[in-house]
Amino acid sequence: MTKSSDRKLLRGGTILAVDPQFDAEFVGDILIEGKKIVDVAPSISVDEASTEIIDAGGKILTPGFVDTHRHLWQSPFRYCGADWLIAHYAKAMWGLAGPIYTPEDLYLSLRIGLADALNAGVTQVFDWNHNVNSPDHADETYRAHLNSGARVVFGYGQSSPVWADMLDPDIGASGKMPSQDLERVRKQYYNSNDGLLTLAMAARGPEVSPMNVVRAESQMAKELGLRSSVHIGNGALAQVRPIELMEREGLLDETYTWIHCNTISDREIGLIAESGGHASVAPEIECHMGHGDPAISRLLDVGVRPSLSVDTCTNVSGDLFAIMRATLSSVRAEANRRILDTGEMPTEVALSASDVLEFATLQGARANGLGHVTGSLTPGKEADIVIVDTKSPNLLPVSYAMGSLVMGANPGNVDTVLVQGRVVKQDGKLVGLDINHLRNRAEEVRDSLFERIGAQKGLWFPDIGTPINNKNYDALNN
Repeated sequence: MTKSSDRKLLRGGTILAVDPQFDAEFVGDILIEGKKIVDVAPSISVDEASTEIIDAGGKILTPGFVDTHRHLWQSPFRYCGADWLIAHYAKAMWGLAGPIYTPEDLYLSLRIGLADALNAGVTQVFDWNHNVNSPDHADETYRAHLNSGARVVFGYGQSSPVWADMLDPDIGASGKMPSQDLERVRKQYYNSNDGLLTLAMAARGPEVSPMNVVRAESQMAKELGLRSSVHIGNGALAQVRPIELMEREGLLDETYTWIHCNTISDREIGLIAESGGHASVAPEIECHMGHGDPAISRLLDVGVRPSLSVDTCTNVSGDLFAIMRATLSSVRAEANRRILDTGEMPTEVALSASDVLEFATLQGARANGLGHVTGSLTPGKEADIVIVDTKSPNLLPVSYAMGSLVMGANPGNVDTVLVQGRVVKQDGKLVGLDINHLRNRAEEVRDSLFERIGAQKGLWFPDIGTPINNKNYDALNN
């Protein structure tokens, strides 16, 4: 009998299952048949003649990481915005780059971004694509998702008419979402709510759109059976009280994921919990770009356990190891400061390493509507799994696997990645990817985009022009 690539045994690894039916960490085996995990136990006996054995001894096994908000289309601008604030980012991406992207530019950008994600063990990405400029762009988005090997939620969106107007009146306004094309994409490509590729609404929300657009996008999502993801709490833009506006319209429910949440009111934080909504926080970029203090502690106070996101690689790296650590640093610093202000020393930690691993896996899958499919190493769920090699100097010696993974690991430690039981990274290299070809294409698309928008390599700041504020909001809604 020959070995079946559909039947795999991950043997002898330290398992972080993110499932309360198991110990937080234990040495054991994981049996995979086809797409699914069928058993997780300290020891599993199999017919080795018909099973592919993957030696996980000395390694850490974790659910694949889930990013619930990443603008993959901006990948050619990786780290160009190391010193940017929101205003620089918005002008460069929304005002200059976005409108001139061709469908091919978009395809290459998504492939670059998804390769980065898989390399870092991010098996599931909410592709928040607010740059679908035509049906051809939507088609190329699907092709990039399909060819990537990743689990992707396509957040179908367009550039906001309000942001475009505030940035530069010459850009024009996109108006309402193209409902016919969204319906076409739903029927033609993303017709499952729990498959490898799914569809969602990348809604613009009240901070950057008039309420007629907000209502229309909400109705469209409901008619097509889609979840919605909305940016809120973006610095001073939250003065319009976006969630309260949506509450008045009767639009709040459990199908929404609220991104950032930094500067929304405490009442609005409570409304997220009351409506059963989810949250996606990006503490690293929020601290860099001027969104406001991360809202993680306020969300936790009302029982909302957030998911995590990179946001954009213009400013930060594409791995969730860094985001988990930024989450811990943010919450712990805030809690410790409160105690220190009383003249006392902190004696209890505010958030644990196991908490943020849950945020980066299970809570992410739940926010994407896929918590029943993946997000934990639970028998019956699909096998999205990351194997981290602990033999590198930065992880030696391993005394507490959870701590080693969260506090010490990086993408270079990711040895093997499986998506739906299929190996997409092995022995530290992405399967079937010519890295030199990818590098060449990445440089080509970057050079082309830079030339067309007048950007330059090195430290570059776009001319901000009109500041981003709420000056046009009342006029648009009256």
